[in-house]
Amino acid sequence: MNLKALIVGIGMGMGMAVASLAPAQTTQVAPSVFRVESGVSFEMSNAGASDFLFSWTDSSGSVVDESDPTLILTAGETYTFTRVTGSHPFVITDDTLPVSGSDGSYQRTTFDGAVIDAATLGPIADFTADPAPTADFIEWTLTSEDIAEYFYTCRVTGHLGMTGRIEVVAGDVVDPCPADLTGEGSLNFLDVSAFLNAFGNMDPIADFQEDGNFNFLDVSAFLSAFGDGCP
Repeated sequence: MNLKALIVGIGMGMGMAVASLAPAQTTQVAPSVFRVESGVSFEMSNAGASDFLFSWTDSSGSVVDESDPTLILTAGETYTFTRVTGSHPFVITDDTLPVSGSDGSYQRTTFDGAVIDAATLGPIADFTADPAPTADFIEWTLTSEDIAEYFYTCRVTGHLGMTGRIEVVAGDVVDPCPADLTGEGSLNFLDVSAFLNAFGNMDPIADFQEDGNFNFLDVSAFLSAFGDGCP
């Protein structure tokens, strides 16, 4: 069966289930660095007084007991931070906190509680997650004004290694109807035909996987978007 017959048959019928190629919500982009695109609930235990251990779950699966990760979070999403073991209050600070090191191995370089408090985002109570057995947690709804670099650390002044970095970035601009290749605001056979022509000419608009290749993954992604319709 050629490509045109395949797309016409599936695209016109749309009775066949098409697997959705949903983007991952968590991606490990480097050692100890995780891009967490959508809001999640982070639960933090600890390895003694050395590290916070982060665990969370989203549509990508679960990350368990990751030691002091660098977290890349998305403006427009809400994230929560909860301590699930005793001691070691967790605070989020701005980038004025004195810190040295690199991803996964940051060290706070001050023992001064006043310096930690001055760097902690305010109100301080809102950006402090007290340890279990309290029910305290941080709920952080990020906006475009929060795009910046931050640190987290243990408020106990001598626990220097319980420190990591948070980076807040802008969210991707999402096309609400990517299969509308004709720009009419609705989906029909003209969009299927436009995709066929673009795919045959290796036009970037048909590269639905955005990987520089043209293959059945692009066909499947187009059909999935077509099936989702326009808002």
